[in-house]
Amino acid sequence: MQLILVSGLSGSGKSIALDVLEDAGFYCIDNLPATLIDDTLEFVRGAGYERIALSVDARSAALSSLPERIAALKTRGVDCRLLFLEASATELLKRFSETRRRHPLAGAGLTLEEAIAEERTLLADAAALGHRIDTSNLQPKVLRNWIRDLLGLGGGALTLLFESFAYRDGLPLDADWVLERYPPSLKRALADAL
Repeated sequence: MQLILVSGLSGSGKSIALDVLEDAGFYCIDNLPATLIDDTLEFVRGAGYERIALSVDARSAALSSLPERIAALKTRGVDCRLLFLEASATELLKRFSETRRRHPLAGAGLTLEEAIAEERTLLADAAALGHRIDTSNLQPKVLRNWIRDLLGLGGGALTLLFESFAYRDGLPLDADWVLERYPPSLKRALADAL
């Protein structure tokens, strides 16, 4: 069984990392309490999944026991890796102001700056356990590629779909490009009509 734990600061790109893993065939669960890791693995393994990605963040119960849980999983033969995403406080402030999202720890009367600092403190032990990626100056596409390279997931295959359609039914909604090919007789008729 392969387990990727995704952790890090809110706003640092954990959702992007989970999207990459899901696209690579991992069964993904977001915001799982650390106390449920063992039970979740047994349940998901029983369902036939061998590649699992779990997101564990600062709100997780028993976050302090994460090092022992990872060690126990490795002794049971689980290929367990932790991916820790972080960003500078300035960049996180900018991202939260752009998205207008509320920080998960900001509800207890903390300002955004205080919530970011508190989260960094809560996750300090987890950060030391895994591979750290600073996303401060990374575009989402670059982060996706870094995660694919780091975990050996490959770039994915290019998929092309060619579809024939009739204009009377409208353009296909999922078309990125539409190429038109008119027979010569139709071209002449259209030119004469205009």
